[in-house]
Amino acid sequence: MQKGNSEPAAFSPDTAARLEREVSAQPREFRHGLLLAFPGGVTEVDGILRVTAGPAAMEICLTPLAPRVIAALRLPNLRVNIRFTAGRPAEQQAMLARMDRAMHRGGG
Repeated sequence: MQKGNSEPAAFSPDTAARLEREVSAQPREFRHGLLLAFPGGVTEVDGILRVTAGPAAMEICLTPLAPRVIAALRLPNLRVNIRFTAGRPAEQQAMLARMDRAMHRGGG
């Protein structure tokens, strides 16, 4: 993965499909999950992760949030803004499913 500036960036306004999620992960954990899901398909420039998978592509902007606190447990919290830049809706959904599978953590 190539890295540029490490400051979070914002997307320029346009009409591309967008999605926002909150996840319990550190930015480095999220990046690692992307690399597992899309080996050779992830680059990072100026804080924006660019991911390609066949004809589909997306850009991801990560924003760290205050941790979630449950009793003595502190969970990292991250806002994930996704903007699709290529692909048909079915191809984009397949990309999301692939990303979600790679980032799924087992529980007891």
